[in-house]
Amino acid sequence: MDDELDLLLGTAIDSLVKVDVLLYLHSRSGAVRSAQDIAAHLRRPERQVGTALDELSRAGLADRFPLGTGRHVVYGATEDEHVREIIALLHQRYRDPETRVGVVRAATKGGPAG
Repeated sequence: MDDELDLLLGTAIDSLVKVDVLLYLHSRSGAVRSAQDIAAHLRRPERQVGTALDELSRAGLADRFPLGTGRHVVYGATEDEHVREIIALLHQRYRDPETRVGVVRAATKGGPAG
């Protein structure tokens, strides 16, 4: 599973915004939020968060739910158990001061998170 996380970091998870958004959704499993709500919570520009959410949902790392005619959208943690396990590993590495720097480097430069 470490290899799968390393592959995701620097490819589908290629920015700290995506790391923050993904971990935010993961920590609120079962809930859905708009890009505006997530941006406000993370104190990041809504445009950055919206782009990150769209890319994460296309990569299968977050779920996207159109509301009504599809003009409004909310997002939630993926229900794919295997992906959730990889995200849990990301969360564990990101919380640990000894491995966090590796996650940051990998997400911003495409290197291994080891």
